[in-house]
Amino acid sequence: MSIVSRILISVFGALLATGAARAEAEEVQRYSFQGGELTIARQDYERVLAYEGRALHRAYFIGFDRIVTVRDVEIALLTAGNGGNACGPYTIMLWKPENGDVKTEIVGEECGAPPPAVTDERIYFMPYLRPGEQTVVRSWGPDDGFETAGVLSYAPQQGTDWSSFDPETVSHPVELFRNAGLYETAQALLGDELFSVAAGLGTASAPEITDDGVLTARGCVPHACGSQDTFVAVDAKNRALYFAQQQAEPAPRFWPARDQWPAAIADLVPDDL
Repeated sequence: MSIVSRILISVFGALLATGAARAEAEEVQRYSFQGGELTIARQDYERVLAYEGRALHRAYFIGFDRIVTVRDVEIALLTAGNGGNACGPYTIMLWKPENGDVKTEIVGEECGAPPPAVTDERIYFMPYLRPGEQTVVRSWGPDDGFETAGVLSYAPQQGTDWSSFDPETVSHPVELFRNAGLYETAQALLGDELFSVAAGLGTASAPEITDDGVLTARGCVPHACGSQDTFVAVDAKNRALYFAQQQAEPAPRFWPARDQWPAAIADLVPDDL
């Protein structure tokens, strides 16, 4: 074999090795944790979280966040999610009790959770809130697990009202409820149905504005489009809201009753709602 051939073979072999190393780096993420190795490996269309080779969790996406210390215990925080619309990632916590195997806790697996707030004593999980919702705030410690930390209720932005509402600034229909004037109007109109109707706008594109200045938007419940789709119209000039929501049968529900809708606004309701 000639010297040139040997050089070419050596170069080719080096390129293959470099390519393999890069492929592995892309496919497997490695992190040192509690004297062992934490890995996130891609397998087909999902990722697998493992510690020292033992699989702990599978999801469409898994990402490493950070390692924190709570009550002198190291805890690895990761984010994960199964894809889909309008659902943020959830949190995975890993820690290793003294003389024990790695343990895991998951928060927000049903539809995501905001990044946790960490103190020296506990980890706090602030829930996502939708209009009309009130829910429990939980905290977690390595010794005693989860505890109730308090109750949180949705509230609009203070100091806002109909006079400060600008339809041009709304990029998603749920943002409508951030205005205190619109929120109060929606509460009076929808009553106990406020949460359900707002949830029906959870997955939506940007609203549209008619030539008459009426803002309209259509949305659906995340992962359930086609079953509880919701329509909203905002007549800022007359400070009025109109909602319509799909139901199984016989016809959509309307707030206020459809015969109280101005004809021009009633004509904006989608035919397939």
